[in-house]
Amino acid sequence: MRGARSGMAGMGALLLGGAAAVAQPPIVEPGPPPPADPADRGTPPAPLPAARGLQWQVGDFQVRLGGYVKVDLIHDFDEIGSTDSFDVRTIPTDDESDGGTNTRLHARQTRINLDLRGPTSAGDLRIFVEGDFFGEGNSFRLRHAFGTIGPVLAGQTWSTFMDEDTMPEVLDFENPIAYPLIRQAMIRFRQDLGGGGSYWAVAVEDPASRIEPAPTAPDEAEEATPDLTARLRWQHGAGHCQLGLFAGTARYDPAAAPAQTELLWGLNLSANLQIGGRDRLFLEGTYGPGIGRYRGGITATVDPTGDLEPVTVFGGMIGYEHHWCPQWRSTFVYSRGDGDLPAGAAPDLAERLEYGAANLLWQFSDRAWAGVEYLYGARENADRQRGEAHRLQFAIRFDI
Repeated sequence: MRGARSGMAGMGALLLGGAAAVAQPPIVEPGPPPPADPADRGTPPAPLPAARGLQWQVGDFQVRLGGYVKVDLIHDFDEIGSTDSFDVRTIPTDDESDGGTNTRLHARQTRINLDLRGPTSAGDLRIFVEGDFFGEGNSFRLRHAFGTIGPVLAGQTWSTFMDEDTMPEVLDFENPIAYPLIRQAMIRFRQDLGGGGSYWAVAVEDPASRIEPAPTAPDEAEEATPDLTARLRWQHGAGHCQLGLFAGTARYDPAAAPAQTELLWGLNLSANLQIGGRDRLFLEGTYGPGIGRYRGGITATVDPTGDLEPVTVFGGMIGYEHHWCPQWRSTFVYSRGDGDLPAGAAPDLAERLEYGAANLLWQFSDRAWAGVEYLYGARENADRQRGEAHRLQFAIRFDI
């Protein structure tokens, strides 16, 4: 289940929020006859990884249908605005909460994907499309849709700034609040560094700033430039380490004053390390003015004098995955994000968010598991009003 989830709707000022399976024999479909000269067929693409999914060979192309069905039983011991995922930005604070509990049962995280790979005259082609049912009213929504040939990727997928391979395995759909988590449209170029899996990549990505406007005058937030992102991945014997970089702009156009543009930037350091046997340690640290956009948070605010100010955020996460035996495993994770709010910011904007999770998963089949998870969250506003929430979640997942 490591894989995840888009950021939920906005918080005040903060940043940041699989089971193994046995490969099945491929189902071979008859394809067109090969050309007379085998060299004309090009270089065969790398085989699909031995993982979940139904696989076919259609001529030169490999096709895999993947995904899973997942059902969640959720009980909240405290009031929270997001009942289907544990979004700590929606925890009411002392002056907002009227208490209350809630139980919810849903299958919205169910997803399906199609992975196609094959040779072309320009190099190996890959096309990947995935969606789930977390859209409005359980509607099907797009998660990933991208294609690659050689070093070029174009489409919608995980941002180059984040490290999707350090997602801890939690039952919750939201994931730790200080973990940069966003999928967006991009054009990316990647260059491998030797043959050990290390590489660097740069991308132009869709900007999506959220500006908290001045309450006294009409205004408009504009996206003046695309985001520029980059990553440097070092693969080593114990796992990998990654540096992510982000640069962009926030533009604010008040009705009665000249437009203002502010520079945004951020750093993301992460690591996924093997700790003896199959256990893994996940580390993440993110800092920068405006990186709240990578968790659905506020990018910038307008102070009482009408000046646009980016919100500087620091977020950190630590997680540990422990395998008790081949069928049982657990993940423990804690995450916290702090935002440096400008003077005069609205008192109900979140200044600190916390997220904690501990679970136990039973892999009762090569294509199915069940688990239970305890979740803790806290939100503290600029006016020091605070709220906490506790949740118990049970899930069953069946992999294609």
